[in-house]
Amino acid sequence: MPLSYKALYRVYRPQTFKDVVGQAHITRTFKNALEKNKIAHAYLFTGPRGTGKTTVAKIIAKAVNCEQSPISEPCNNCENCKSINSGFDSDVFEIDAASNNGVDEIREIRDKVKYSPTHGRFKVYIIDEVHMLSTGAFNALLKTLEEPPKHVIFILATTEPHKIPATIISRCQRFDFRSISIQHIVSRLREVVAKEDIRVDEQAIITIAKNAKGGMRDALSLLDQAISFSDEYVSEENVHEITGTVSEEKLYQLASAMTDSKTAESIEIVDELLSLGKEVTRLIEDLIYYYRDLLLIQKLDQIDHELITNHSEQTLKLATICKTSDIFNIISILNNAQYEMKKTNHPRVFIELALFDISEKVTYKVKSNTREGLSKKEAFQTLKDALNAENSTKQKEQKETYRSKEDPTVRSSKAEIKVQDTPQFASDLVQTKNDDAVNNQDDSKSITESLNDEDTNEGLEFETRETEDRVNGGKEQAKNNSDEKSQSFGPSNEQSDVKLDVPNKVKHYIDVTNIEHVLNNGDRTKRKHLSQRWNGIYGNDLEMTQIEQLLTDGTVEAVSNDNHIILSYEYDSICSKLYDDVIYKKAVTILKTVFNEEFKIIAVPKRIWNDKRKEFINQFKKKIKKPKLKPISEPILIKNSRSNYDHEPELVKKAIDIFGEEVVKIKK
Repeated sequence: MPLSYKALYRVYRPQTFKDVVGQAHITRTFKNALEKNKIAHAYLFTGPRGTGKTTVAKIIAKAVNCEQSPISEPCNNCENCKSINSGFDSDVFEIDAASNNGVDEIREIRDKVKYSPTHGRFKVYIIDEVHMLSTGAFNALLKTLEEPPKHVIFILATTEPHKIPATIISRCQRFDFRSISIQHIVSRLREVVAKEDIRVDEQAIITIAKNAKGGMRDALSLLDQAISFSDEYVSEENVHEITGTVSEEKLYQLASAMTDSKTAESIEIVDELLSLGKEVTRLIEDLIYYYRDLLLIQKLDQIDHELITNHSEQTLKLATICKTSDIFNIISILNNAQYEMKKTNHPRVFIELALFDISEKVTYKVKSNTREGLSKKEAFQTLKDALNAENSTKQKEQKETYRSKEDPTVRSSKAEIKVQDTPQFASDLVQTKNDDAVNNQDDSKSITESLNDEDTNEGLEFETRETEDRVNGGKEQAKNNSDEKSQSFGPSNEQSDVKLDVPNKVKHYIDVTNIEHVLNNGDRTKRKHLSQRWNGIYGNDLEMTQIEQLLTDGTVEAVSNDNHIILSYEYDSICSKLYDDVIYKKAVTILKTVFNEEFKIIAVPKRIWNDKRKEFINQFKKKIKKPKLKPISEPILIKNSRSNYDHEPELVKKAIDIFGEEVVKIKK
């Protein structure tokens, strides 16, 4: 008994260019070419499956053979159009290259093209999956494709154009079909549902469109399958059951559990999903795309964007909680787990390991009032406010800097100021360490191994000096201040001429002697301990939130055995913020509260860290026990700190701002 039911993708296959969805750049070109009677002899259609390659080829075949030709759209009413629609036209040949890929089949085509069409104007050869042809078949097609008879049109279609010889491609006009957007697929599915009089949940349509991955044929097939699976109403859950995907609600629960570092709860959710028959590989893929959407939501600046409207309010609220850097880390961990799954018979183990890895490396401090009581619009606005806060702060600082440079009191005031010598941080540290730590070969070997390991880079220390010009003097005074040496880092023990013509910016130079010292005194265990807990240093004090964010934006590159910690930053402007006195003291307080130890923080641009680390390794490989690194002349500009000496003259305040209260001595 013949089948009376036709699949939806066959019933609703476009019959004219205006019905083709998501390929406006192609349909417009052909409509103009057909109307002006400028049709080429060979075309190459490339693109993903289900995007309309064969459909457009058949529409072209109808248009060129339509009795009303030349015309931009086939009429679908004449005998030629009807015979092509029925699939029995003697002038239109649809060939599957996967099953007709030999030389003999192509030679047969070459012999038949010389005959005139039966009743139409053109003979049209549509060769689907043309990349499956053998090398000999391609060679047999070359001459015919280059100079075919005037009444022949070749249309080659493929999903893998890179497998087609360049000699074939150069003989054709190439058209690249795009993946169809979710919005276009949703719009088309709504039309089909309305015509079929089917009750379908709106979210189910969106889920089908997402799972179609840009193919309209796949979308219609999924809709057809969902209709057969459900009773009278197609729900979102029905779609998830037939596709094996995970609902957004479950993805949110899993992501939320990881956000709160509830590893046990996240494992339970995974167990529940796998018990329902979800595939591990599909689950981790859905999770990667979910975090990808969170990342895109953070970067969007309009609330009516497709990604915003297609996600629930709770997902938008989760986007306001997650840090961008943490999302990057999570996607990287999940992607590595997905890669490892392909090489194992136990994929479930790797998704569980990924969850443990995320809870250990990525931790958040979620504010209790963030998730509840916010509408979608309010959640989106909260997110945008948070992302724009730092930009506003930067603009304000730039304006303040400009005003300070224009302040005439800074340039006109005169006072005699003597800069007290400050202990040189690196040299003092080196003197307090035993030289045996450097001379010991085992320690030296471990240092080199540590530096060669990206994940176990050991320390680097640097000192800053506050002005560009230096003068001699003050060495005797530095010896009397030995008690202060182990507690400070800053300008070198060489004094500098005070130049106050740039009052709000200070140049900091990095001293390589500090780098040399810490590279020989790094503590790998301590660094690993800090790195594992670094992203979880958030406290309950809202005033400290920005400083906590500043700390966690840095990467723990090294920790010395005397608790000097090196943080590297991608940008100098972010790195320099830690040199503000107020911010620095608060940052030290935060670390002491979290780790119960007092650390001295040194921020350094990542490019400098990478450069000096490489230089140190190269010298160490040459058996140099105490490598001497090249000096660094490139400064970083930082904003000066504010002084508490409000009763002092303006020039004195400026000097204190630049050099610090413990350095400046005022002659009365």
